[in-house]
Amino acid sequence: MIDDWKLPWSASCLCGRVQMKVTAPPLLSLACHCRGCQKLTSSAYSMAFIVPSTGFEVTQGKPVLGGLRGEHRQYYCDDCKTWLFTRPSQMDTIVNIRSTLLDDARWVTPFIDIETKDKLPNITTGAEMSFEGTPPIDDFMQIVADYAERGVRPS
Repeated sequence: MIDDWKLPWSASCLCGRVQMKVTAPPLLSLACHCRGCQKLTSSAYSMAFIVPSTGFEVTQGKPVLGGLRGEHRQYYCDDCKTWLFTRPSQMDTIVNIRSTLLDDARWVTPFIDIETKDKLPNITTGAEMSFEGTPPIDDFMQIVADYAERGVRPS
């Protein structure tokens, strides 16, 4: 149910120059343990919500492309260099927003861990499922359905 998500959510970069809004429930929450995310965040993993593009907007500021500038388009604040969101290659219908940028991210919990082949030792996230790479495409719709049913909501 959409009311469970207490939308809309506001999010921003570290300096506040880029403001974002999420108006649709996330399809999934995840922690990515790949080396790229480790290096981009200077941490053990990155956390993200996959949201429909139609439920996401930049309301202030102008994000710029950064990161590896490869197949996935990673957007940053041009001033403070905060990694804001990613538009995955060939998937214009979704956006991966860094879930820790929400104005209140205290409730955020990843539902799945991905790219665990690169996971650092002794790191746990509390995710329900774990994948050495990305989830098989045949399983993805069931994972999204499971998240819609059991994913952690804001309190």
